[in-house]
Order: sequence, then C-alpha cells, then structure tokens
Amino acid sequence: MGVWIGRRNDGEVRWELRWQRRGRMSGVFRQFGTFLIIGAVTTLLDFAVYNLLTRKPLAWRRIPASLVSCTVAMSFSFTVNWHLVFRPDTAEWINRALRFLLITSLSSYGLQSVVIFVLSNWWRKPVAIAQAVAAKIPVVCGWGLETVDRNAVKGAAVIAGLLWNFLWYKFFVYA
Repeated sequence: MGVWIGRRNDGEVRWELRWQRRGRMSGVFRQFGTFLIIGAVTTLLDFAVYNLLTRKPLAWRRIPASLVSCTVAMSFSFTVNWHLVFRPDTAEWINRALRFLLITSLSSYGLQSVVIFVLSNWWRKPVAIAQAVAAKIPVVCGWGLETVDRNAVKGAAVIAGLLWNFLWYKFFVYA
C-alpha cells in the first residue's frame, strides 16, 4: 500500500491510497481485507448509534433504532468503499449510488431486520450462548443481560449483512 499524490490534467491535486497488485487473487484478498477494515469502522459507527438510541434515556425499540443506525453507517460506507476499496474506473456515481442504495437497503432494512426479529423473538438459543460467554469475559460481564442481548442480535445481523454486501458490491454495485 502506498500514498499517491499527483496532479490531474485540470490542475487539481489529488491523493489516494493504492494497493500494489501482484496477481488477481492477491488483489481480491487485499480488496476483501480493506473491505473488512472499513466494515469494522462502519460497524462501530452502526453499533454506537444503535446503542445510543436503544439505551436510556431514549430507549427506542430495536428495529427502528437499527434502521436509523444503518442509514448513518450506509452513508459513510458508500463514500469510503468508493474511494478506498472498489475504486471504479468510471465516474458514474449516480448509477452506482442507486445500486448501492438498493443492495444496502435490502441488507440493512430487510435482511438485518429479519435477523434481529428472529433472534429477539423466535430463536433465542444464540442469544443465551452469547450471554453465557459474555458472563465469563471480564470486560463485558458487567454490561447486563439486556445489553448483551441487544448487541448479540445486532452482531448476528451485521455478520449476515457483511457477507451479503461484499458479494453484491463486488459483482454489481462497483463492477
């Protein structure tokens, strides 16, 4: 990875991060690695907004809070993935933004909401496991069962969305 600073024909000075590509597969792995790092930052932003909205004094319900937190994270994600991960050759940003909005909306508002609903209401075993594990970890054992519950269901939803998003971004949004 290196930083490239240069001038374009119109005189504008630009900078960007560039990965050195050694081969097709190494490029995909590096791209996925960068996607994961940016995804981690996006996820932290998503969780921060989600927890701010679901805890007291606001105490929003889980799905509306997730919709708002996902919207904030989506805005950040599109911009950063455009510039640092997929860097499409064309400047057709409106078409790509619409594709991004479609795919990420299906993931964030559809897929994640379904996962949150199922784990909050029907399939509680993964949450019980997360609570048992959290009780043994000193950093999180004082959080309380409700906080672990909220974050376990949101975490599972984010993992499902991560896999969905990378595949659709790679082959549809930024292709």
